[in-house]
Amino acid sequence: MVTPEGGRLLPMASPSASESQPIFDRIGIVGIRLIGGSIALAVRQRWPACLVIGVDDKSVLEVAQRMHAVDVSADDLTMLSGAQLIVLAGSIQDNLSVLKLLDEHVNETALITTVTSSPGIDVSLAAGLPHRFSYISGKLSVDEVNGGIVQARADLFSGREWFLTPGRVNSNEVIDKMSKFVSELGAIPTIVDSLSDKKEKV
Repeated sequence: MVTPEGGRLLPMASPSASESQPIFDRIGIVGIRLIGGSIALAVRQRWPACLVIGVDDKSVLEVAQRMHAVDVSADDLTMLSGAQLIVLAGSIQDNLSVLKLLDEHVNETALITTVTSSPGIDVSLAAGLPHRFSYISGKLSVDEVNGGIVQARADLFSGREWFLTPGRVNSNEVIDKMSKFVSELGAIPTIVDSLSDKKEKV
């Protein structure tokens, strides 16, 4: 698979069968369909102690709970308060709408990331978020991007590149944690260092 110019591949960790301390103790996922549901299942498999909060329509969340993909279900953003990582896994337009509402519903420090991104758009919008938030735009290199929760599976990202474009981050530790998170789910984290046409290979 070809790495975009300006990206750098980070080592992929082999998920351990034994339970380890979660990288994030509490994760909120907005959009529990194929991608969001697969992330939820992978997190539950890798870190059983991690609390996964799913935000979507009630009918979708009922299926997600039967699949043991989420611990907490919510049809609004209020339950995201306290989440250390918030994953926006809806359509690009839905993600942009949620970004505008996070300040109202989440009071704590959090890392926000997308998985179905248009980096030039959402990184720009995320720049207006309060400074308690860090933001990393994400895009997955998977063939399956459309589908419902019933198609979700924990190994969807195994061996796939997961592109990360840091927007505003409060420390390099934030990028390191997100990269490790991606790697532990079986994907290959690839940092895209710039949104400009001039990109420097790292």
